[in-house]
Amino acid sequence: MKKSLKVLLVVLVLLIGGRIYLPFWITDYVNKVLDEVTGYSGSIEGVTLSLYRGAYQIEGLKMVKTGEDIPVPFLDIENIDLSIQWGALFKGKVVGEVELLKPKINFVVSLADSTQAEQTGEGTDWTEPIKDLMPLQINHFAVNNGVIAYRDFSSDPKVDISIDSLQLQATNLGNAERKKGTLPSDISATATSVGGGVLSLKAKANLLKEIPDFDMNAKFEGVDMPALNDFAQAYAKLDFEKGTFNLYSEMAVADGQLEGYVKPIMNDLQIVNFSEDKKKPLKLIWEGFAELVKEIFENHPHDQFATKVPMKGDLNNPKTKIWPTIGNIFKNAFIQAIQKKTDDSVSFEDVVGEK
Repeated sequence: MKKSLKVLLVVLVLLIGGRIYLPFWITDYVNKVLDEVTGYSGSIEGVTLSLYRGAYQIEGLKMVKTGEDIPVPFLDIENIDLSIQWGALFKGKVVGEVELLKPKINFVVSLADSTQAEQTGEGTDWTEPIKDLMPLQINHFAVNNGVIAYRDFSSDPKVDISIDSLQLQATNLGNAERKKGTLPSDISATATSVGGGVLSLKAKANLLKEIPDFDMNAKFEGVDMPALNDFAQAYAKLDFEKGTFNLYSEMAVADGQLEGYVKPIMNDLQIVNFSEDKKKPLKLIWEGFAELVKEIFENHPHDQFATKVPMKGDLNNPKTKIWPTIGNIFKNAFIQAIQKKTDDSVSFEDVVGEK
């Protein structure tokens, strides 16, 4: 056998051996990275390589809070695809893209019992494991069929509400397209919620800064309020017989300075059901008081209880304006019904101008 043929066979064997061993090595590396996350430990089921497109997939990732007995993981992701963004190469940028399939985040709080464990992700730098797992700058990020859940196992009744079917696209995060302007990235998201609510969000952002700039507007419409009764009963000791909840918001941040508002609007709201609530006199008194307040400050022609909550200040400590919020309740009730839409009253340019 010719020497060149032997060398070729040796190289071929090494390549095949490396290809077989590489997924096991990457799996061990990923598990090691996840175990080094402060306050959490993680594991994965395995890794799949797609060398022809410069990608690998992490399968069955779970992150749990260490030292706590919490029945659900903080993160549960069916599949993560990390790859080179080939389209950006033609623009002279070597960047990556990350896509999450069926990720679920479980935020667990314990408002009723402060001795119970919580998991909110606070106090952990989640950028570190992301950088270790994706060494390239992320230019495109996507979420397919995601879930964000809010759980409270200490309350009575237990609270479990969520946003489901989350679809998110964030493009040009590293400005690989070299767009001119201060907000080069585009972010859009849609989702549904308990009670049939529909979320829609659009934003422009600059994530290349230490404190990102962004200009966002969002609407969350059509939530059937009786579906929120576990939440309302646990924290406000009342429930809803009927009603529809909507929320509209605009937010802009420039150099850490925030300006924006949220508009909660409730239509056809009914709290008291006398035939049922009369069995619990104390509950009937409390819900009757809430119903009375609602009746006084409701816009009766539109059967609407609403306000607008202005927000302004440093992003780390934004201030809500109490008197304008109260004033907007009166305005909605007695002067003009607050419109069920965003106002186009907040812009990034205005925040920059004020600075």
